[in-house]
Amino acid sequence: MNYLADTPRLEIFRLAGIPIKVDITFALVPLFLFGIFQQSPVAFSVLVAGVFLSVLLHEIGHAIVARLFAVPVGEILVGGFYGWTRMLRPPPSKLANIIILFAGPLTNGLIFLLCWNALGQPDVGFNGGFGPIDPAPWLEDSPWKLQAALTLGGINLAMLIFNLLPAFPLDGGRIYRDILGAILPESGAVRTIALLGVIVGLWSAFIGFRMNLVMLLIGAQIAIINWSILKQPADAENN
Repeated sequence: MNYLADTPRLEIFRLAGIPIKVDITFALVPLFLFGIFQQSPVAFSVLVAGVFLSVLLHEIGHAIVARLFAVPVGEILVGGFYGWTRMLRPPPSKLANIIILFAGPLTNGLIFLLCWNALGQPDVGFNGGFGPIDPAPWLEDSPWKLQAALTLGGINLAMLIFNLLPAFPLDGGRIYRDILGAILPESGAVRTIALLGVIVGLWSAFIGFRMNLVMLLIGAQIAIINWSILKQPADAENN
């Protein structure tokens, strides 16, 4: 994620000594969501806050596990539909790197399970929406709490699945790169994931064209990034 190094950002607080910063591109989140989701101001605010919190907790998951492996963390960055945990040195092994990478999606999975359980373990649709719910009593007495549980559950399920897809710069792309690197040359592993990443990006953009502008833009960006890496695999060999 070195291409983020010079992006303007603002430190908002520190967590266990780690600077938590917001990238200027996060301003795109409310702009895009406002044009897509015509809901009440409360629902819209919960959605924007849900995106921020979900990305932040995902990155905190990476940071916690990185520190367990004695890898110092320089900062956590939350941007427009993405995040970045900047580690000050590489993990001690490929296995450690894989575990650190898994920690982010695993955090999203745990948040989804908490929300799903609080909502009465409803059916989940292909688009991340929930079927009929039977919320816990502490949710029923507050519309905004119920909206928050629905929003956080949906966002974190989407992040769990999406981040494990084989594409750069997603966690999944880097996880599968390290796994394939055990049986293929590094450049071969990178090219394989980059090719899959182009397919994932185009597929996501196609689905987004039919369903969701945000997904269209993210898919297009992933396709472009992976096409660039496919031509210059060295760009993703150590990132």
